[in-house]
Order: sequence, then structure tokens, then C-alpha cells
Amino acid sequence: MIHINLLPARAERRKELIRKQLSIAALTILFTVAAMGLLFYRVQSQYNQTQSTLQRTNKKIKQLEPVIKKIDQYKKQKEEISKKIAVIIDLDRYRLAPVVILSDLNRQRPEKLWFTNLKESSQHLTISGVAVDNETIVSFLNNLKLSAPLKNADLTLLRSQTIQDLKLKEFTISCSLDLTSLPELLKIPKVSPENTQPGKVNPDAVNPDTVNKDEQDG
Repeated sequence: MIHINLLPARAERRKELIRKQLSIAALTILFTVAAMGLLFYRVQSQYNQTQSTLQRTNKKIKQLEPVIKKIDQYKKQKEEISKKIAVIIDLDRYRLAPVVILSDLNRQRPEKLWFTNLKESSQHLTISGVAVDNETIVSFLNNLKLSAPLKNADLTLLRSQTIQDLKLKEFTISCSLDLTSLPELLKIPKVSPENTQPGKVNPDAVNPDTVNKDEQDG
């Protein structure tokens, strides 16, 4: 009986397999290292380019800093000038206010009504005067509804008064001032309400609570 020893052949095949596996592992490691090296090179190149761009940008920013400071100064100067112009416009508008208000009051005033005192305080105007009768005062109140700078006219005092043997009605009217319409008032003429028809006057518009006891007695 013949015995064949196969152990050396098996050992050789096992060694050959191990060599192949080691070769594959070595090649894999080599390719991995090469890929990582290439990736690192690209990342390093991008980083260097970014650093270079950042340095150039910082250099330009430093060069532009004086220009930026001048621009900021110009902006501040522009804001200050705009504020001054706004103040001048407001001052000019309020400078014209008394003229416009007096002109408007003259247009609204009926023929038989006269002013004795005008007082302005905190955007409010107090009008004091005399008239021949209650209807004339009511007509004046109705006319004030057409006034642009005078709003919310309210009769606060009404009483009889004798001046040089003439029986007149003394009145006080309070109204608020709206000066936003002054530019338009200087351009657009208004129709004078002096031709108000007596038939349109509503005597009931006079608040009886404002009538003095002297008026009731008269």
C-alpha cells in the first residue's frame, strides 16, 4: 500500500494564498494612502488659495477704510443737513401761520360780527368778539366748519353786552389749529362764506348751557 504525503503541497498553497492576500492588502493600503495624499493636496491647495484671497481682501479693506470713513461722514452730514432743512421748512410754515389764519378768519366772518381778541396757545385758538345777534354768531360757527386750519369750533361763552347804548352779544369760541394745510391754503382760494343765506342758519346750534344769566334776563 502506497502512502502519499500531501502536507507539503497544502502548506505551499496556504503560503501562496497568504502572499496573495498580503499583496492585495498592501496594494489597497497603497492606493488608500495615495488617494488621501491627493485629497490632502487638493484641500491644501484650496486652503492656500482661500488664504491668499483673504489676504488680498483684507488688504483692499484697509485701502478702502479712509473712503468708508469719508462716506460715513458724508452720511452724517447729510442727515444733519436734512434735519436743518426740515426745521427751516417748519419755521417758515409756522411763520406764515398768523397771516393765513387771520385771512381765513376774515373770510369766515359775517358782516355784523367783530373780533375783540385772538389768543393762540398749545395749538388752540381762542376767538373773542361781539355780534349783533345770536344768529350771526351761529352763522360764524357754521362758516368755521369750512375752515381748513381751524377745527372743532366750540362756543364757550355767550352773553349780552352794551357798548355805547348798543345791545350786542359777546362770545368766545375755542378751536384747535391744524397747520398741515397751510401750503394748500396759500395756493387754493376759498369761496367767501359772507354770502351765507340766512335761511341756512340753525339758531338751535347755540348751546343753551353757554348762555349767561344776563342773556336770559335780556
